[in-house]
Amino acid sequence: MEHVLPYLLFLVCPISMGAMMWYMMRGQHSGPRGEADRPDGRIARLEREIEELRSAHQDQEEPPRVESAS
Repeated sequence: MEHVLPYLLFLVCPISMGAMMWYMMRGQHSGPRGEADRPDGRIARLEREIEELRSAHQDQEEPPRVESAS
């Protein structure tokens, strides 16, 4: 038993890490995916963000209009 104990202590870390990785991966695949996680939902969200950024950029480029009082 004295010769086995160091080997068991050495193997505890990799075995526990493997068990944790398996448990975490199992949890990710079990639930329904949200719209943001699906590729088409993510693409739509990114396209909306691009349009918002373009409109904000265009607003910054337009020179201010000066109205003269007549």
